[in-house]
Amino acid sequence: MSANVQNFDKRLSRIVRKHRSMSGGYDFRLERNGLITIKPKRAKGTAPLSVLLSVLLVGVLFKSVVLAHFGPEKYAAKLEPMHNGTVVEQAGAWLMEPGIVTEYVSQAVVGIIR
Repeated sequence: MSANVQNFDKRLSRIVRKHRSMSGGYDFRLERNGLITIKPKRAKGTAPLSVLLSVLLVGVLFKSVVLAHFGPEKYAAKLEPMHNGTVVEQAGAWLMEPGIVTEYVSQAVVGIIR
C-alpha cells in the first residue's frame, strides 16, 4: 500500500509542477511520430539594457536632488576633497560631477523642494 501512495505522491507533485510551469504560457508541438505535445514557454529574463537604464536614471535623479538641495557652490565644495582623495574617492567625484542633464533636472527639482 505504501508503494502505491508514494507513486501517487510522485505523480501528483509532477502534475502540480507542470501545471505551475504552464501557467506562464505554453506551446503545442508536433513530434516526429505525429503526437501533439504541450510544452511550457520558457521564462523571459529582464533585459540588461532596461536594468542599466534604470540604474542610470536613479543615479541622475539622486545627483539632481543633491545638487538642488546644496546649490552649485556648496555642491562643488563638497566634491573638492574627493578630487584630492584616494582612487576610489576620485572615481566617486568623477561620477558625481554635475552634467547637463543633472543640472537641467535639478532646476526642475528646486521648484519641488523649495
